[in-house]
Amino acid sequence: MIVTYTFLIHLKDTYKYSSLPACFMNDYWGIPDREYELSLLQFASDQLSEMGYSILGEKVEVCSGAGALTMTAILEIKEVKFGLYLHDGPKQRKTRGPPVIRVLGLLDGMKTTEDLRNFILTHQNDFHSILAPENMSLGERAESDIRKIYAYLYNSKIKDLYDTDLSSAADVLRVRLRKQP
Repeated sequence: MIVTYTFLIHLKDTYKYSSLPACFMNDYWGIPDREYELSLLQFASDQLSEMGYSILGEKVEVCSGAGALTMTAILEIKEVKFGLYLHDGPKQRKTRGPPVIRVLGLLDGMKTTEDLRNFILTHQNDFHSILAPENMSLGERAESDIRKIYAYLYNSKIKDLYDTDLSSAADVLRVRLRKQP
């Protein structure tokens, strides 16, 4: 880690009058120029509210390169809170099939999307069975509704990027999904 830090300091000092290496370092090392939230559900908030859903929280992550998308969210319908996990990307669609969309139950300590995301990361292989919704009919209905809404969002915001295999798809997708004030 010391070598990496020293190398970065050297690059910064060497190219302090040039913006190209600074941009390169930001992209390569994952240091954002500006912090902003990403939101996929903001584009479907009207559809969700018509169906009776409230968005309580959402965390969207876009991986570098081809733009694999992972979303965790907490939604509510009829005073029942549930988690939502979505994973999609060009590789997912080409090799594994349709996007992964799971409706999840929430444990007592899960209050935020960050809590849900941390649980998913800790239990990557079995989170879907541990967090299986107690009310299966509500879970199936919610999953069906979310699949329909995501199909619309995918076609309007993402499909062109995944179909063309752009190496900069992640950057374009991050701009498209910036949370609007």
